[in-house]
Order: sequence, then C-alpha cells, then structure tokens
Amino acid sequence: MSFEIDDCKCCLEAMTRPDYQPLVDNKRIIEKLQERITLMNMELITVRKHNKKIMKEIEDFKDDESEVEEIEYDSLSDEEDQMCTFLLYCNHPVTGKLTSKLFQVHKDELLPTVLDKAYELMELAPHIPIERCRLVKYNFINDIMEQSFDLDKDQTIGQLMGVAGYCGLFLETCRDVETFKKYNTGGINLEISVVDLLTGEVKPAQQIRGEEGWTVEKLKQNIGELFNLNSSCMRLLRLLELDEARSVIHLEDVKSSLKEVLFKGDAFSSHKLHREQLVVPTVSAN
Repeated sequence: MSFEIDDCKCCLEAMTRPDYQPLVDNKRIIEKLQERITLMNMELITVRKHNKKIMKEIEDFKDDESEVEEIEYDSLSDEEDQMCTFLLYCNHPVTGKLTSKLFQVHKDELLPTVLDKAYELMELAPHIPIERCRLVKYNFINDIMEQSFDLDKDQTIGQLMGVAGYCGLFLETCRDVETFKKYNTGGINLEISVVDLLTGEVKPAQQIRGEEGWTVEKLKQNIGELFNLNSSCMRLLRLLELDEARSVIHLEDVKSSLKEVLFKGDAFSSHKLHREQLVVPTVSAN
C-alpha cells in the first residue's frame, strides 16, 4: 500500500508542476488523487496499528504460553517429587507364590488409603477380605520383615517409610483364626532349628522375631512355646558362618540381652540386615 501511495504522490507532483501541459482538464483528477492519497494514508495507519496490535498479542501469547509450560512443568516436577514408588510383595492366597509389582502412591496418603490401593493392585478380592491384610516394611534384599504399621495412627506413607532404600512393602495376610505378629524397628530376625541329638533329625527351621532388649532367658521361653519344649533345660547355640568357616557359640548367660550376645562387635549390628541362626539341641523322649 505504501508503494501505491508513493505512485499517487508522484503523479500528483507531476501534474501540479508549472511546466506540466495536460491534454485535458485535470483539475478533477488532481482532486481525486489528493483524496485517494489521504484515504490510503489513513488506511495505512490503521493497518499498521492493527499489525502492531497483532504482533503484540502474538508476543504476549508466546510469553503466556512459556509461562503456562513452565508452570505445568514445575507442577509436574513437584507432583513427581511427591510420589513414592515401592516394590510391593505378597504371597498370593490363590497361587501361593510370592508376587511383586511396582506400586506408586502419593507420599501424603494415609496408610488405610495405601492399603486399599495395594489390596486392589494385588487383586486379593474376593479371595481374602481386606480386614485380614496389612502392610509391612519389608527388606527385600534379605527377605526380612522390618516393621509392621498400625492403621489406627494418622500417619502418611512418606512418614512411615522415609527414605526406603533397600526396603519395599509387603502386603501380609493371615487366616481368620490368626493374629498378626508385631514387628518393631530394630527387632532381631531369628531362624530357629531344633536338632534331635539321638536321631540326628533336624526339624524345619522356623522364623521368630526377637527384640534387642530380650534376655536369653526370655528368648528360650518363646522358643519353648513355639516348639513345645521345656525352656529351663534348653541349650541355645548360635551358628556362625564366616566365608567357608563355621563355628558354634553357646549362649549360656541367660541374663544377657540379645543385643549383647548377638551383635557385640558386629559390623552389621546397627542395621540388622541379616538373620541370626540359632540351634536348639534336644533329646527325643523314649
């Protein structure tokens, strides 16, 4: 349009020169040119203003879009930071096999909500009611139950698990006649084997959960209840395996705590990352 205006101005200038000799009366033509130049100038100004407005809107839109993208990215990053991902394990009541799945929940979700989601993920309904299920902090590296959780406390999964590290979650189930065992943080995982000295028979090992503060005497009482043995005449041996060497230590001092007799000088004592093996020698009744 600016070129058209320049052309009109050039024609007008030529027609208004003193030496210009028109073939016809061009007064009306000159007026039309002047009018056209004025209108085209006004139109050009309007178009330029409109173009500037469009360009500003485009720039504003780009800024808004980048802000929206940044907000969305920040929100997504914040949301991802709020999520906890665990390995969820369960001994499925139908197949009897240990099953594991990736389990992701928000760190601020309360334990009952997390239990509902874990129950649904493992597809336990209708095989076992959720009332006979619970979540346990589980050391999947060493196959050890670290800590059981109390549903009555208003705690989030983030508070309960903290930095999970080597721990996942275990969806534990029980039969209707059973009650869940309590696992406390810092508990000691024990594997108890009973050996008949007359026949040499080794009964299947059973796992029990002890506490650091238990005395050897209290541990004997619990073993006696589990295996139906007289704890007062029980010998308790600790089986140690270091590389290819094996040794046996007699736990004689019944007043000593398990922390003293099991973890004294042990590099793993502060972590309880292994399972203690104990042997109970017995003599079968004739």
